[in-house]
Amino acid sequence: MRPLDRGFTLIELVATIALVGTASATALPAMVALHQQAEASALASLAGAAGAAMVLNQAGCLVTDGQAMPGKCQPLHDCQQVGALLIGPLPEGYSVSAGALSAQGGHCSVVRLHDGASASFHGVATGH
Repeated sequence: MRPLDRGFTLIELVATIALVGTASATALPAMVALHQQAEASALASLAGAAGAAMVLNQAGCLVTDGQAMPGKCQPLHDCQQVGALLIGPLPEGYSVSAGALSAQGGHCSVVRLHDGASASFHGVATGH
């Protein structure tokens, strides 16, 4: 009796490689889009964190009647000062655009340095 052949034929291997190649070519644009969505989400999250920090600082200043107090009220008069309110430093590759703040608030922006994309948040001047 002749032993059974084991393994795949050349046609089966070529068909498998063609299917994997087609699937990879189809998935590549989705992977590129995911990277762009992740960058946009990171920028929006950073702007949201900066805005939340401003609001929390304003609440602390209302409690202390505008008197500077560590951990409660930091005097702020420019958008760029929001970095002092964040738990960690502003991530590398991002900056906050300069802009004067008033008691009624002001428009601030976080800018991604490598492409100039920005996201805005509301800032409020606090402290004496």
